[in-house]
Amino acid sequence: MAGAVRSVRLGMPLFTRRLTPVSPRRAGGVLALCSRDPVLFLPLAQQLERWRHWGSGDVVVLGRPAAPDAAAWSTGSLIVMGLAPRPELGLPGAGRVGAQALAEHARPRLTRNGSILGSPEDVSLLWERLEAAGMRYREARWNQPVLIAPSPPGGLAAQAVARRPSLDWAARGTRRARPEEEPLVLPASVAMFTEEVGYDPISSGGSYARHVSWLVGEGRSYVLLDDGQGRPARPGGPARVAFKVDVGGIWHAPDGAVAQLTGVWTRPDLRGRGVGSAALAAAVDAVRQEHVGPDGGVSLYVNDFNAPAQALYHSLGFTQHGAFATVML
Repeated sequence: MAGAVRSVRLGMPLFTRRLTPVSPRRAGGVLALCSRDPVLFLPLAQQLERWRHWGSGDVVVLGRPAAPDAAAWSTGSLIVMGLAPRPELGLPGAGRVGAQALAEHARPRLTRNGSILGSPEDVSLLWERLEAAGMRYREARWNQPVLIAPSPPGGLAAQAVARRPSLDWAARGTRRARPEEEPLVLPASVAMFTEEVGYDPISSGGSYARHVSWLVGEGRSYVLLDDGQGRPARPGGPARVAFKVDVGGIWHAPDGAVAQLTGVWTRPDLRGRGVGSAALAAAVDAVRQEHVGPDGGVSLYVNDFNAPAQALYHSLGFTQHGAFATVML
């Protein structure tokens, strides 16, 4: 197999199946694989479409590059799709041999504070081998339900406000963050990340701040500003971020565009008052209008132990479509 990535021993029996690196010019097969389930495979497809150049070994496949059985984005973090069988999608899976080959490839690339994302079955197959090779995780979240937003007539925000008219200000005020508001957005993003992941992302350098700046610049960060007291912010008056959400992934798949929301956050003093529900509903409507079209899919994923967040999403009519697992290193 010309150009295949050679396996490296991890203190386990060395299998013969190897990975093939894929260049941007040969990414069509990986995108075809992702199109089998655009919602669940969006994280991988988004990486391929966002980056026009990547290094050798950053994208790898098992099977023929034109029709792979499995694929992965393998840098300091790993996104893996297709290791486990998915009969309902016609995917045989790359199995244990493929998991071993990918583990050997990914282990020297994974970095501290990196992560591994995929379906629970894919991540479990891979982690079993990485753990046997001596890797340890900081935290593992094995069941993160992936939810899809409904698309009711008139929009999701109208439905939310009809139930609680007093929250009309939150729905009407939710919009794309403006570049000049980045100094407000960054602290809210850092608070969300620290609460969700467990460490301050600013402490590890400037990459997180650059990511937030990119989201704002691309029109992919949505915010609701208030006066700090749960009332609409007035021009020239004090303003704080009451709610934020980012469009972490967008993919214009062959059968329709899909988006994945990330970084959902409501300021702690406003939680339990319905503000986050109305603002999220408005953000879903805006993402459809501005990014994926009225028929586009809008999804997010949530930790199974986060009961308040799950209750919020289900109250808006989100329904489950599979699950992710994340291992944080």
